[in-house]
Amino acid sequence: MTSAVAYFGTYDPAYPRNAVLITGLRELGVEVFEFQASLPPLTAAQMATPRGAARLAAGVLEAHARLFAQHRRRLQIDAVVVGYPGHFLVPFGRVLAAFRHTRLVFDPLVSLWDTFAADRGLVSAGGWKAAAVRAVDRAAFALPSLVLADTWAHAAYYEAEFALPRRKLAVVPVGALPAPQATGGARPLEHGEPLTVFQYGKWSPLHGAETVLAGAERLRTEPFRFVLAGEGQLSGALRAEIARRGLANVEWLGALPPAELRAHTLAADICLGVFGGSDKAARVVPNKVYDALACGRPVVTAGTPGARELLHDGEDALLVPAADGAALAAALRRLLVIEERGRLGAAALALYRRALTPPLVAAGLLAALEAK
Repeated sequence: MTSAVAYFGTYDPAYPRNAVLITGLRELGVEVFEFQASLPPLTAAQMATPRGAARLAAGVLEAHARLFAQHRRRLQIDAVVVGYPGHFLVPFGRVLAAFRHTRLVFDPLVSLWDTFAADRGLVSAGGWKAAAVRAVDRAAFALPSLVLADTWAHAAYYEAEFALPRRKLAVVPVGALPAPQATGGARPLEHGEPLTVFQYGKWSPLHGAETVLAGAERLRTEPFRFVLAGEGQLSGALRAEIARRGLANVEWLGALPPAELRAHTLAADICLGVFGGSDKAARVVPNKVYDALACGRPVVTAGTPGARELLHDGEDALLVPAADGAALAAALRRLLVIEERGRLGAAALALYRRALTPPLVAAGLLAALEAK
């Protein structure tokens, strides 16, 4: 039975995936010891440059030294969990797990190659960048006793890409921290008041924000107000596109702290997931979808294989084809009806409470550990 784990590496404790698992483990009575060292605050685009790669390498070396200094010889643990982001620290985690005679769990959330090359287009095949990214990925996925995936679609990708046996993989959804204020209801609108449609992200191609802008353009004369939050790879292009199309119904908020993102999610009438057409977009269910479910908000997102593992079209979300602004606009029109918003919001909250709270998510990790 797992009674104590070491959460280890360069993971971000506030990132939803880590926060949900750590909170859930503790709520289930598991003692969680945290050994954490942060990496330099670099974007994916910066990491793909020679200067950014050099800063990253220096940060990884410093993280090893800081984690070594945190080592506690007499600590009794049942597993070492390398959280996200942590690809560079998996070899060190393997050494620590071997020293402790225990298991190593890696929670990658994504493949670096899939993110930098396939999704963001920052690294092309061939050259030192490609070789370095692939080498880090191969080591990170080969060394653990157990690799977590957020969906079965993602697990199948890991299995094929890294020749992992299925027994080394476990699917544990991301989930979300609870929102005590969530009711799952729909607010009535004043005469002429628009519905608030909210989407946030780091604006990589995966999010499909250009599809949202296409939908907003189709709805420019209808009662909808689109609110976009975050900054990232495509921010400049998206702001330029909003100006070019003259989308007065789109508001750009820029980067916001997690508490404000949660507040905007709770206040929204409708929350959007992702609409990108990449293979990676088809495999994942993003944080924003789990957060909307926890807040009891109606969700509209692309009906990808990953999304369909969790969501059921017309029951607890509306699923539309990826990269289809017309389909998105049609789904949003459907939610002008307050009863439809209320029904989907209540179903979203029920799904969250049934399967996606921190203890339920953490129970999936513990079950996988017990099966080893």
